[in-house]
Formats: sequence, structure tokens, C-alpha cells
Amino acid sequence: MAFISKAIRNLILSGISIVSMGQCALADSVWHCSRSDVQIADASDDFVLASLALEREVIRLSLRDLFSVYQGSPVKMSGGLPLSACMVGGNAHQTVKAMQSIGANTETRNKPNIHIVQDEQAMLTCITQNHPAVGYLSKATHTEAVGPCF
Repeated sequence: MAFISKAIRNLILSGISIVSMGQCALADSVWHCSRSDVQIADASDDFVLASLALEREVIRLSLRDLFSVYQGSPVKMSGGLPLSACMVGGNAHQTVKAMQSIGANTETRNKPNIHIVQDEQAMLTCITQNHPAVGYLSKATHTEAVGPCF
């Protein structure tokens, strides 16, 4: 009897491990935004005037803006620039998961400011070239031009 309960316990633990590994492989996409130049003060010494330096921060974006741009509504950023959205074309699994995470659909027909790409490398290029822009990647990526939004 003890042997059977031990075997069942091991079987259950193995099943939980397999399910956990599968969930890690299907993790949600990470939303990325293009970066803007922002002047910040460098106050490294209290008795010296702070010098201004350029820092590249990701654009400020709300979840409503994110949803709106992928639904095809025009979103204006500070300075009046339109927000662009990048997405992998077709019914790519990553696209479906990303759109589900914000409650948007994957239909792109006649939607302004949406750029269709083929893969993650093209996604990085799209976000960089269409500033201000947003897109999604499978993992958090930091470059001079792109970083995680949230």
C-alpha cells in the first residue's frame, strides 16, 4: 500500500514539473517601446552646479494607448507624433498571446500606424525606425533605441 501511494505521489510531482516547464515555454510577451532623448541633471556634487546629460528613456505609454494603437485608433504622443505599432504578421503564436494580453484582436487590415514584421529581429528594427513605437518580444531586451515599456 505504501509503495502504491509513493508511486502515485511521484507521478503527480512529475506531472506538475512537466506542466510548469510547459508554462515557462509559453510565457507572455514583453512589451517594448522606443527610447527618446531626455535631459537629466547630474547632481554628483552638492557644491557644483548640476550638469545636464542626455539619457535615453523609453517613451511613456499607458495601457489604453497600447490597446488603442493595436485597434487602429490614432494615438498622439507628446510633441504630436503618432504612435506606431509593430507586430509579427499572420497568426503567429506570440502575436496571438500579445494581443490577448491587452484585449486586442490580431486583425490588421486598414489600421494606420501598424507595421507588419516577420520575426523578433525585424521587430527590434521596426520599433527603432518608427519612433515613437511599441512592439513585443519574447524576453526583456535593452538596446540604445529600445527597452521594456512596463
